[in-house]
Amino acid sequence: MDEKIEKIILDRIEKPGWFSTRAVLRDPRAQFSDEDLPRVEAVMKRLAEKGLVTLWRLILEQEGVELLAASRPDLELDKDLEQRGAWAKAVRYEEHG
Repeated sequence: MDEKIEKIILDRIEKPGWFSTRAVLRDPRAQFSDEDLPRVEAVMKRLAEKGLVTLWRLILEQEGVELLAASRPDLELDKDLEQRGAWAKAVRYEEHG
């Protein structure tokens, strides 16, 4: 299962360049449930340790929810969301991890 999660993560960072755990759990290629969240987060963290993704705390302003998000290493998600006037803010995971 971890390999399937890893493939989804690496595929999804190509476009639009980032995604959250929620996006992985809802991916139509797999049948995940909310109980798989810790496993998805663990895979994301391993990919970050390898330098393949950068981790972020994605703060959904309207929902008041924080999610773990991953981006391409060259994408500054915090600045990208701010420039687009997005519905969320991002803070590097390392700052809170």
